[in-house]
Amino acid sequence: MIRLWFGLMATLAFTASAQDGGQLYETYCGACHAANGEGATGGQFPPLAGSEWVDGPAERAIQIVLHGLEGPVEVSGKPFNLLMPPQGAMLPDDQIAAILTYVRSSWGNSADKVTPAMVAKARAATADRSKPWTAPEILKLHPLPKPESPLRNLTSRVYHGEWKKLPDFAKLTAENVEEEHDGILSVTHADRKDHFGIVWEADFMVPKTGEYIFRFACDDGGRIILDGEVMLEVHGLGPMGGGRTQAAKLTLEKGPHPIRIEYYEFTGQEGISISWKGPDSDDWNELSDTKLKPGRKGPPSIPITPTAKRAAIYRNFIQGTTSRSIGIGFPGGVNFAYSADHMAPELAWKGDFIDGGLHWTNRGVGAQSPAGKDVVKLTSEPALPEGSRFRGYQLDAAGNPTFYNKIGELKLSDAYHASDNQISRTLSVDGNGEPVSILISESHAMGSIDGTAKVMPQPDGTTRTRLSGTMNFTVRDKLTLKVAGPSLLEKGPELYLLLAPGESATLTYTWK
Repeated sequence: MIRLWFGLMATLAFTASAQDGGQLYETYCGACHAANGEGATGGQFPPLAGSEWVDGPAERAIQIVLHGLEGPVEVSGKPFNLLMPPQGAMLPDDQIAAILTYVRSSWGNSADKVTPAMVAKARAATADRSKPWTAPEILKLHPLPKPESPLRNLTSRVYHGEWKKLPDFAKLTAENVEEEHDGILSVTHADRKDHFGIVWEADFMVPKTGEYIFRFACDDGGRIILDGEVMLEVHGLGPMGGGRTQAAKLTLEKGPHPIRIEYYEFTGQEGISISWKGPDSDDWNELSDTKLKPGRKGPPSIPITPTAKRAAIYRNFIQGTTSRSIGIGFPGGVNFAYSADHMAPELAWKGDFIDGGLHWTNRGVGAQSPAGKDVVKLTSEPALPEGSRFRGYQLDAAGNPTFYNKIGELKLSDAYHASDNQISRTLSVDGNGEPVSILISESHAMGSIDGTAKVMPQPDGTTRTRLSGTMNFTVRDKLTLKVAGPSLLEKGPELYLLLAPGESATLTYTWK
């Protein structure tokens, strides 16, 4: 049987010698890497289409075909741990050259052709090798091509000093100034291991207008300033990663954006990791030479935090509300989640906003719970009459949202601002039609009245209150709800706001 197998392989090799690279690839490589180069059995084998292992100088790919590859390896951002058997004893130089030329020019790959002479030279250079390569071994000899950094005109300034929090680098004198032509952030060129700081400045070249996610971690601390505003900060002393990792999502226009990264190291380990995703990217792109490693179990922690001047937004599945939820985290530590399905704010909470690790890492599934405390459930059903439609939202320069809904011929705008410990909500109705009822709480208790309130029992057993001033309520024993509006309607435990065209109302939610 063994002789028959080797005889069959020899016959195939002889027959294929007159074939082109595509036919040879189908014969020897297609079973594992698939005819389209994307990896057989749904990508369980490493892809060759668009692979960084295929790109660049040919020596790396030649050596892998000659001697094989075993052990852990990452290809196109995905880990594998398989054995690619060596093919050097079976395939002659011209067939290896034809196969690799085909692979390096197919499925979007555009690397140079491989010649039989190149294969012969590589074979002679490693003739004594008797086992497959490991990824670290082959990459030490033939590193992968580095993607072009989006950081242009990158400079670094190194400072000496002992800091446990960010110093004012503008008042300090740099010990060293360098141009970083590779566009990569690194702390290894600092001339010491402890008690130093680095400031990098560059233009971040946004390739396409859209939403971008930035992730930041360091040991010990630092911050990122983009377009003149603080985007992310890591405070104090501590290791890189875990709960100290910060992330932000924002919309950027195509073109250059000035970026400044400030970093300080006190004692112990040192390092900085900055990575980003764009509208066309599922994988993290690194701006630094240190790659953030996720924890062993579950997704890495990526806290999403507002800046001092701008609210943070999170559009994904949030536990406690519907699938079309929009989270807003305000500076000052107050947050809420708006349901586009029910057209209302359904959750409000204090403290930390939310952790993006579940949904911002490998498209994790499930609902993410609010990261803070004192979570209050405001409503859990449609807040507007049947037939109403959600019509989107807008953010102002500070990230404050206004949501828009259509109720027949009426238009409802629902705008939010915040200050310490409270959220202010302004609703207004425009158009022609009857007054609209808006559910604002499913569980409330009457509080004080500042002004006058005319209570009018309704035929259906409900109570309508006409306000001149403000009325205070307690919501689920955690929030005080102050309503400054024309009319309220109470239906048992439910509280509704009544607004006619041209009217507006202000609601203030304050934590006790």
